[in-house]
Amino acid sequence: MEKIWVFILLAISTILNTIVPFSGSATTTPLLALITDPHTAIGLASFYFALSGIIRVFIFRKDLKFYYIKRLLPISLLGAVFGALSLIEIDPKILLIIILLFLIYFTYKKIQGIRKVMAENKKMHKLTLGFVGILSGFLQGFGLGGSDLRSGYLYSEKLTIMEVRGTSSFIGASNFLLATIIRLNTNQLKFADLSIFIYLLPIIIIATYLGRKVLLKINQKYSDYIIIAFMILMIVLLALGMFGIKL
Repeated sequence: MEKIWVFILLAISTILNTIVPFSGSATTTPLLALITDPHTAIGLASFYFALSGIIRVFIFRKDLKFYYIKRLLPISLLGAVFGALSLIEIDPKILLIIILLFLIYFTYKKIQGIRKVMAENKKMHKLTLGFVGILSGFLQGFGLGGSDLRSGYLYSEKLTIMEVRGTSSFIGASNFLLATIIRLNTNQLKFADLSIFIYLLPIIIIATYLGRKVLLKINQKYSDYIIIAFMILMIVLLALGMFGIKL
């Protein structure tokens, strides 16, 4: 019975994450930890994100922006390798501060874009691009949420919700798949542990499809405001998390 409720909650989380992206690690990993040990839960979550990302890539295939994929994917995969193999314990508060500062910066840029303060053809900053790629890849390889950082950057570049969902999912799925392969080869995760996805795969497919259906009904003129609202929400949640406050 416990597993049934976990699967239902995972389905709801997948639908919400398809409609408006937020860090799946904030919900998926804790839910999986209810039915297995925390260490295995991180490995299962990585594979979960890889599968859900592949499905999103297929569903949003017409919205992929290969310009950003070509520039973010290689450095992101490198970060994922270091994250998956890392034996150094990094203080989570330091990572939260870094992500928080970048989210604030990206939110500011997005608001400027709506107000037409930013130039239409402003070139992307290479240092920012490289930092986003390596850090988001490292975070996802390490088992933490890096999609917020990457999605925030893509939103600041004026990509639509659909374009961000497809582009970020392509990069994220690649990071998590590579991290899963590394975990399997270093005995951090066992093939037998993946048997749970016999039940989870149909849930991921249906939930992602339903999420996209809802997304298509959102009026385009409200998209930017939804994005900003959720980016601000992420900032608030991260700031509260830094002080140990959980809602």
